[in-house]
Amino acid sequence: MELDHLFVFIAPDGPEPKRLESLGFEINARRNHPGQGTCNVCYVFDNAYLELLWLVNEAEARSPAVARTQLAERARWRENAASPLGIALRGFGPRAPLPFETWDYHPPYRPGGRKVLPIAAFSDDLAQPLVFGSPGDLRPDQWPEERQSARQRALGLREIETVEIMLPDSVAPAEALQALADQGLLKLSSGPAQGIILTLSHEDGAPRRLSLPDCTLT
Repeated sequence: MELDHLFVFIAPDGPEPKRLESLGFEINARRNHPGQGTCNVCYVFDNAYLELLWLVNEAEARSPAVARTQLAERARWRENAASPLGIALRGFGPRAPLPFETWDYHPPYRPGGRKVLPIAAFSDDLAQPLVFGSPGDLRPDQWPEERQSARQRALGLREIETVEIMLPDSVAPAEALQALADQGLLKLSSGPAQGIILTLSHEDGAPRRLSLPDCTLT
């Protein structure tokens, strides 16, 4: 099991995409999610990708099919202290199930329910990241040719090496989230604010660190 992608909620027309562009990042994909009430832009690396997600239709996000995800609440994380973070895992299946209790989410933007996303039950707690199983099972550098993109080659970046999830000092990680950290799938830290720090491998051998949501690269 490994990281497939992660998301960070931003405000509609938020400054984050332009901030990343100013650092040299390129948008590799974008998508609307009809029925779920969200849109995104994605930044693809060799082994995983980063998604900036925002709310465009609150009524859809609060519909019975979507409401338990609490995406509408997470989108307002600056107002209600919800976690704006999402972590998607791949490499699970009947012989290697996700190591936590889940419930089945049927995304409205996937006609006919072709894909079901298992979502961690502990993510019902808004203070915890939304952790779920990815519908994909391949690294981006193994995607079919029609889905291949330049990825983040302009910056010389290769893979997401580590993901550090920062929780507020007042929030203890859920037991299952701590278990993922114990397995080496992510790192956990605490501080005054929520966020993610990505350690990104670089072609020159010196890794870079991208902090979100403030969008700083060191």
